[in-house]
Amino acid sequence: MISLTRQGRQVLASALFFWAGQSPGAWGQSEGGEKSVLEEVVVTAHQREYRLDSARSALGFDLKLIETPAAISVITEDLLKDQQVNNVDDALRNVAGVNKFKTGNGGEEKFSIRGFDASQSIYKDGARINNPLNASNIPSTESANIDRIEVLKGSSALLYGEGKPGGIINYITKRPQLERTSSVELLYGSDAYKKVELDTTGALLSNDLFAYRLVAAYEDSDSFRKEVERKRLLLNPTLAFMPVGDLKIVSGYEYIDDEYTQDRGQVLDGNNVEGYRYSNRLKPALFFGIPDWNSDTHATSHRMYVVADYQVMEAWQLSANFSRTKNDKKNFDASSRPIWPDLAFLGAAGTPEADQAAIQPRKSRGEGNTHRYKLQSIIDISDPMDFQHKILTSASYEDFDTTATSFVGDRLVRFNLATGDYFTPDMDPVKPGQETVRIGNDILFGLSERGQSTSQDYNESGINVLDYITFDAHWAWLIGGRYSVYEDKLNDFDDDNVSVRTGVVYNAFPNLSFYGSYAQGFTNSAGRLNENNSPVDPETSTTWELGAKWEIFDQQLLMTATLYRVENEDLIFIVNPDAPIAEQFYDNLGAIESRGLELEAVGFINEFWRVQAGYSYINNEITNGGTSNNDAIFRKGNTLPGIADHSFNVFSLYEFSLGPGFVGAGGGVFYQGEVYISAENRGEYGSWTQVDLAAYYKWNAWKLQFNVKNLLDEEYQQAQALVPTDTFAAARVGTATPLSYIVSVAYEF
Repeated sequence: MISLTRQGRQVLASALFFWAGQSPGAWGQSEGGEKSVLEEVVVTAHQREYRLDSARSALGFDLKLIETPAAISVITEDLLKDQQVNNVDDALRNVAGVNKFKTGNGGEEKFSIRGFDASQSIYKDGARINNPLNASNIPSTESANIDRIEVLKGSSALLYGEGKPGGIINYITKRPQLERTSSVELLYGSDAYKKVELDTTGALLSNDLFAYRLVAAYEDSDSFRKEVERKRLLLNPTLAFMPVGDLKIVSGYEYIDDEYTQDRGQVLDGNNVEGYRYSNRLKPALFFGIPDWNSDTHATSHRMYVVADYQVMEAWQLSANFSRTKNDKKNFDASSRPIWPDLAFLGAAGTPEADQAAIQPRKSRGEGNTHRYKLQSIIDISDPMDFQHKILTSASYEDFDTTATSFVGDRLVRFNLATGDYFTPDMDPVKPGQETVRIGNDILFGLSERGQSTSQDYNESGINVLDYITFDAHWAWLIGGRYSVYEDKLNDFDDDNVSVRTGVVYNAFPNLSFYGSYAQGFTNSAGRLNENNSPVDPETSTTWELGAKWEIFDQQLLMTATLYRVENEDLIFIVNPDAPIAEQFYDNLGAIESRGLELEAVGFINEFWRVQAGYSYINNEITNGGTSNNDAIFRKGNTLPGIADHSFNVFSLYEFSLGPGFVGAGGGVFYQGEVYISAENRGEYGSWTQVDLAAYYKWNAWKLQFNVKNLLDEEYQQAQALVPTDTFAAARVGTATPLSYIVSVAYEF
């Protein structure tokens, strides 16, 4: 007999009433009104959950979301399955306040939270998987291994050390379970998309000392963009050891092998004088890379981790975890370059370069290593005044090192938009000592090292104390602090930082709470040097937040409302982005303030109808301009690129019984307002609305599902993060994926 949630029991009961031809009031009675005994029936019900009661990413210990003085969003595995999410880009559009930046088809994952770039604040199981200036770039995260995604908004230095002030994204991977369950799913979709996923878990021995889990996935797909394809493999075996009931040790190894075509996106028409635009000369299918060159990109990731939890006594819990991530990447790239002196990227009609684009070949080899150690203690005690304390203390250490060597082509490759031809006007032999690259009969260029290898080698350690004090049934106070030490080994530089966090929660009723919070954060220099060849100062930030959380519909639907203000000072910025890499330097150019409102509703409206919805308003503004020649770009009063004032998302499914199984049907609407393409605030990308559909039929162990994405075939563009000029932004433009579909068949055994 399986154990069902309340929603699952209601769905199951309704199905049984339907087939028995009885109303719920007749349950357990015979036709004559006398009570009868029903035979025990074992049924597998289809259960889905969009909301969780707690999230550890926020404070480090389990605490109900309604009792937590912070804005937290959780994306569950069930929502990922209902939307048939294959990449985290599509997953995080379900979170209010999160904007996706342009990434192309590469291994980069770039998001903003509350108007601030969060690309270097991405974690997996609490350990950072990408670091500042990580030239090696991680392979794109494989969604098949994600149990849930937790997004903590606001400064997060208390638990995670340095990071951007918007918040952090934490991918929680799947863990072993003693109950044996297995599933396999086959997926097929537009653009030759093919994928298979396997997930199996259970007790390894009959004594329940060991449990295992194996998650595996393989994808082979093309793209709506010509010449673009991907082959990706995931393997993640995990073992849990439970020698006694109070001790659990989990160890695992995650391997991702990603072979794909590096797709930097498209370009804009126009020029730097009259402005740039996405014109009718451009089509989403055009590829502004080099065929048989960009497709050789290959990234691998090896992640090993060990997590131990020990309940020393009822009021004391210890935990320790270690993780090591090694990323390797060979990046075969190409970048659009201006073809006219007015910085146009497309040749004008009536000229020899009509409808042509210039593309510079590039290549890089990179390796990144990340180690993280953490020890943590949680104690529950009462003081003499009968206040309840949940005290967390922890010590952590992170070590990062990255090396990358870049190469650049000695000539530009031309792409003719009208004919689809790629060619090199100059076919003269390359200079001696350079690597020669010949592609077909029409492309020839040489590669030379760019003169500098980009490297990082630094570590950060910290200790923190956090106390969550409960006064009575209504009031709770959070107070904590962290001391961090940062060491840059390459530049012989070290720094320390003290961050604090505090908040108050008032539980007016068991299903309604109000909170206010204040938090500090910082972002280290990560080896960035100024024009005097000295490390720039760390960025600092502060976050103020007021919020309300309300559980309605018999506490099935959680509604949250948050007002916030974030100030980020001493912003680190490239002073001369157009200079060669060896000559670029940074400076602390100014400050940014972001104010906004976030609304979310997650859970069940009734036992058959589930929903995930959000709205965000962001007022992002540069409050202190840059210095010297940068003041014209990083100007006071301007808005950072890619940040929409208004965004909205809603995804909903209704489930009902049909025949011997269950049907789920629904869809989603995702809206984003206008955004600037660069910090100049001249050019803009228009607002857009994307409509998706989803439907499935679940019958016993089988499930057939059909998803349509971008039903209305909406065309829109996406901006890059922190792009200083329109000219730079016009060289890399993200475009929407056209109307597409995915069909899947899953079997549980």
